[in-house]
Amino acid sequence: MRRRLSWLFIGCLLVIPCMGTQIYQNYRPSADWEQSAEGLTVHMKEFGMDRVVSFDEYAIGVLAAVLEPDTNEETMKAMAVILRTYIAYTSADGRQPDSQWLGQPWLSARERIAKGMDEEKLKKAVSETEGRKILYNGEPILPLYCALSNGKTRCFSDVWGGEYAYLTTVDSLWDKSSPDYMEKIWLSRKKIIRMLAETDGTKNAWGQLSESMVQIVDKDDSGYILQIEIGGQTYSGEDLRRRLGLPSACFDYTVKNDGIEFTCYGRGHGVGLSLFGANAMAEEGKSWEEIISWYFPGTSV
Repeated sequence: MRRRLSWLFIGCLLVIPCMGTQIYQNYRPSADWEQSAEGLTVHMKEFGMDRVVSFDEYAIGVLAAVLEPDTNEETMKAMAVILRTYIAYTSADGRQPDSQWLGQPWLSARERIAKGMDEEKLKKAVSETEGRKILYNGEPILPLYCALSNGKTRCFSDVWGGEYAYLTTVDSLWDKSSPDYMEKIWLSRKKIIRMLAETDGTKNAWGQLSESMVQIVDKDDSGYILQIEIGGQTYSGEDLRRRLGLPSACFDYTVKNDGIEFTCYGRGHGVGLSLFGANAMAEEGKSWEEIISWYFPGTSV
């Protein structure tokens, strides 16, 4: 018995270094990952370690996270160029790109397989657009995108202030055919009070809700709400969307059953490229260059 335990102990000592070596080789910053063909690298925090990956590896994981398996190849290429441009834009001051700072979702190879993504299509989209970026006056742009608009994209200034000439209103009528274009969400008065209190610390003691307690103050040219008054407080449309978990700041509302039913149109902030619209353009035969030119007017690639 004692001899058997001794051999078991020795076996464990032999296995642990092998497992540790495998984990280290998989997730340590390897020299092989430090430079891609484009010279772009991204730092990623995994298993508590700083992993340096090439742009290609990072881009494939992001594309797999934000796109669906049946996405058109031209849409994939457009998104690869958008991501490359985004990294160049955010690194203009010399800062090393960091996955947490970039804020993009990312899927591992195993997760990509589980989602049904075609690895070769993803690699092709990245490789065939190698080095291509979206430029305005010779500089990389801030290439924002959203899931789908309400049928017309928004100006950057209407959402965050400031001016970006290429982030302006363009038609995206394809979005209206999306099955996710409209969504109804009903929230009770108590839930609204609680959700608002959780984010700004205010304590409202509303009585029975009435139509007069909810008033749209202003909308932008695309139909999104700029300001809305609810329960005596004024919020921007984007602020209220985030606080209440609404899919879009473009919505109608009805006060009923001591709550509010929101009818929302589109998904996301509505600025820049619409993923659904871009894919619809690709299905119509438009190239990734044409898609980018449409959603970012005045730019070049």
